[in-house]
Amino acid sequence: MTRQSPPNLAALTPEQVAERNTFLQSRQARADGSLGGPFDPWMTNAELFHRLTGLGGMLWTRTSLDRGLVELAISITGRFWEANVEWAAHAPRAIEFGVAAGVVDDVLAGRRPKGRPEDELVYDVCQTMHETHALPRPLYDAAVARFGERGLAELMAVIGYYTLVSMTLNAFEVEVAPGQTAPFQRGP
Repeated sequence: MTRQSPPNLAALTPEQVAERNTFLQSRQARADGSLGGPFDPWMTNAELFHRLTGLGGMLWTRTSLDRGLVELAISITGRFWEANVEWAAHAPRAIEFGVAAGVVDDVLAGRRPKGRPEDELVYDVCQTMHETHALPRPLYDAAVARFGERGLAELMAVIGYYTLVSMTLNAFEVEVAPGQTAPFQRGP
C-alpha cells in the first residue's frame, strides 16, 4: 500500500508510457499496474523518472566498489531513514553479495558492526555523513586509501541517491511487499 493513488494508465502522457515500457523490460508491474518502490511517485514526471532510474541503475551495478559494499551502504542509508522498503530490498542483497549477516544485524540494531575492515569503513563513512554531514580528514584519508577518490565519490553518490529513494518511500508511505517484514514502525 501507499498514499499514492493507483496508477491511471490511460491518463499517462506519451513520455510516461515510453518510460514505463522501458522500465517494464526489466521488471514486472504489480497486479494493480503499479511499479512499486519509489518508481510510482517518480513516474508523475517522466523526465524525473528517466534521470533517477538511470542514475540508480548505474550506481547499483556499475561502480568501482564491490557490490556487497554498495548494498551495505544502501542498507545503512535505509536504516538511517527508517525506510522499510529500502531495508527489505537491500539488506538481504548485502548478505547475498558477501556481507556477513551479523554486520547487517548490527546495522539494523543501530550498532557499529564488527566485520571485515571494509565493512566497518563503509559504515563509518556512511554513518558519519548521515549524522554530521561532514567527513573528518582521517576518515576521508582512510576511505581514499581503501577505495580511491573515485570509490569515495561513488559511495557519496550511492548514499545521496538512496537518501532520495528513502525520502520518497517515506513521504508516500510505500509499504513492503506482502510476506516481507517492516522493521521500522511508524505512528498513525
